[in-house]
Amino acid sequence: MSLPNMSSALLGWEQSVTLKSVSTATIDFEPVQSISNSTILAVVQPADMETLRPEDIDWSLRYVQIHSRVALSVGKYITYNTTDYKIVRLLQYGDYGYYSAVCEEVKGAFI
Repeated sequence: MSLPNMSSALLGWEQSVTLKSVSTATIDFEPVQSISNSTILAVVQPADMETLRPEDIDWSLRYVQIHSRVALSVGKYITYNTTDYKIVRLLQYGDYGYYSAVCEEVKGAFI
């Protein structure tokens, strides 16, 4: 017996978030950071704290879990509801064609 394809159920929960990549280059012997933005559709929910190790959690920050059809990677950032989050952990499964990750709130001004 095969599992039903539930990806269409997730489509109804998708919303726009901004995926940000930060790169550093050296210009005239000075490091210069550039940020590239792209809007993606993703399902965002409060993170299940059991997916993180207790020693990795900063209890003063908020965590969200993101599910996207766009590949995610640790070190990238998302903006959701005007708050920046850093992708800190990829989850080991890809539910129904979605990539999943845990994101940690970025305090203060974004890079």
